[in-house]
Amino acid sequence: MMRRIRETFRRVREDDGYTIVEALIVMMLSALLMTIAVTFFTQVSMQTMHAVGTRQSTADASNIMNVVSTSIRAAVRNPVATSPNPDPAIVEGTKTSVTVITYTDAGPSFELPQRLRYSIDAQGRMREEAWRAQNVGGYAVFPAMTAPPDSSRVLGNVVVNTAAEPLFRYFDVNGTQLGTAGTLSAAERAAVTSVRFYVKVRSDTSKEVVVLDNTVGMPNMDLGLTEG
Repeated sequence: MMRRIRETFRRVREDDGYTIVEALIVMMLSALLMTIAVTFFTQVSMQTMHAVGTRQSTADASNIMNVVSTSIRAAVRNPVATSPNPDPAIVEGTKTSVTVITYTDAGPSFELPQRLRYSIDAQGRMREEAWRAQNVGGYAVFPAMTAPPDSSRVLGNVVVNTAAEPLFRYFDVNGTQLGTAGTLSAAERAAVTSVRFYVKVRSDTSKEVVVLDNTVGMPNMDLGLTEG
């Protein structure tokens, strides 16, 4: 008898279906699970975008640092026909740009150096401008600084140094900073033996800023000088 009663109640409960309370509970649980899923997806997407942006900024910063540092490290004094001492390796030097005579990427024969300028353009990009020299009587002779460059390229986007964060600082053999007033004088350009390059970069596709700081020695500065 009891078994038949339990069986009857079981069929009644099965025939009744879901109650309103049960339906509401199911809806609340579904909404909660959906919220959790959306939040997780949003967080993963933001982390992915952050990682991609950081990688792009790092790549731009690394490319800028490598190219500029290599050119400064390979800088050389340039012998001239009119003087026993060569022209300084630093042709122009300010807090925001530097122009050097260097053998980096000069070509497979390395017959003549190049003159390279590194500066920030109107879009905030680090740009390299290059001038080729002419061989005149065995000397590398460059066109005037006002002449258009033979080539130009963008090294990376976007340099975000503030006015209080110089891109370039110049030092002599004793570690004394030169050109603190702004542009290097001729005597200071001749005395430079190292350049500190400090750059903050944010790529076009990122909000992440990458900071690189490197003091580049110029090992060729003891070459080409006359004694006495």
